[in-house]
Amino acid sequence: MSEQKVILCVDDEADILELFKDEFVDGGFKVLEASNGVDAFEIFKSNKVDCIVSDIRMPGGDGVTFVKTVNEHGTDIPIFLVTGFSDYTAEDLSGLGVNAVIFKPFDLEEVVEMISNTVKKPL
Repeated sequence: MSEQKVILCVDDEADILELFKDEFVDGGFKVLEASNGVDAFEIFKSNKVDCIVSDIRMPGGDGVTFVKTVNEHGTDIPIFLVTGFSDYTAEDLSGLGVNAVIFKPFDLEEVVEMISNTVKKPL
């Protein structure tokens, strides 16, 4: 039996976190949650995480700074950034090793399928 994959979802909007959590749990994933990048990094340090889905703009620690900090720890896990508005260009974000940038409003089922398929791919 394969080990349950863990997705860390980071967003300051509780309803977005709940949507992602419900969908990923229904898909067989374990979901860890944080409301900002600082808290997310603490969770990341103390848990095995297979994927990160993070908002970009959040008070208390933005998603880009969080991703940069994660990258400093030499991880190569899939990272997806979610945004309604960003000060960053696609080139800026692709330079961070981000798998995809998801723009709000988004089709939840499409996004969950894309992320699930990425996480379930064999190494």
